[in-house]
Amino acid sequence: MTAEVARLTDVLSLRDLAGRYLAGLDEGGFDETWARSLFTEDIEMTFPVGSHRGLAGVSGFTTEIMARWGRTHHHGSETQVDVDGDRAELSWSLIASHVHHGSPLPPDPTQYFQLGGRFTGTARRTPGGWRFDRLRLRIVWTTGAVPRGVTQVDRQTLDTRGNLPPSAAASAATSAEENAPMPTTLTADQQKELIEKVFHEGLDLGDLSAADRYLTADFRNHGSHDDSMRGPEAFKHTIRIQQSAFSDIKYEILDFISMGDKAAIRWVMHGRHTGPFIGIQPTGLQVQHQAIIWFRFEGDRIAERWGIVDNFALQKFLQSGGRPAGPLTPAGKPAA
Repeated sequence: MTAEVARLTDVLSLRDLAGRYLAGLDEGGFDETWARSLFTEDIEMTFPVGSHRGLAGVSGFTTEIMARWGRTHHHGSETQVDVDGDRAELSWSLIASHVHHGSPLPPDPTQYFQLGGRFTGTARRTPGGWRFDRLRLRIVWTTGAVPRGVTQVDRQTLDTRGNLPPSAAASAATSAEENAPMPTTLTADQQKELIEKVFHEGLDLGDLSAADRYLTADFRNHGSHDDSMRGPEAFKHTIRIQQSAFSDIKYEILDFISMGDKAAIRWVMHGRHTGPFIGIQPTGLQVQHQAIIWFRFEGDRIAERWGIVDNFALQKFLQSGGRPAGPLTPAGKPAA
């Protein structure tokens, strides 16, 4: 019963989040307080007339879009919500009416542009409540004159259902190419230097801001503690876990190879087990933890990480009071 009450409370909070966002578009006042009440630091917004990443600048981005109209009316359906722990997926249908500047006031006929579509997004639970971290608008239909200055839209936000005419299909293919991942500008030496900064500043020193400095806004951390998290926050989660479980942390990069926009390293982490880790209470043991990690770069930042981490050997070492796991025998058990 308690779990169901908690779930329903989350659903109501998330529906309120969507409702406040739509109401805010019509009411205006897109200041920092408004932005922080709705979005995470790594918010990604993908709309027909433009996209934006990061909380910084989201107020200006929204103001610029809404300034094209004299007034607006956004009407949304009931928000569909799927809660999974501290993550949630949301979607709702939308009819948005946009009144042109200088249009007569009622009861005279209004000059307007109208669209129908669907919002989809994801949200995260934060200390301040639920916040959007992804938001996308997909258009199904439009009517009326678009405002001056709008000459094209992002084809990825159009609901074509496979019915694109040949010319539009070609444009869609071009758009897909334009939206391909940004190539890296880093040399192999610069890639290694960037990785070393991430590990030293982030994991050795516990500096959470290293994630914001060196990772893309949509960074993906595959094979981590929580693959559902994206953006710098995903790496900050890893930093917090490491810092709470170990002290005197020092990462040592043993090997490095670079292949275009990707690079791989083999590292060993030295530290002392002074906090809970993978269900094991602090032992005070000095540990060595090893892994092989692949990275993908975009521009001058890290965009993705894939990890193969030897948690099994570390778990056995801690549970045994410091006895190395040793090589596996044919029976699948550590050698005596």
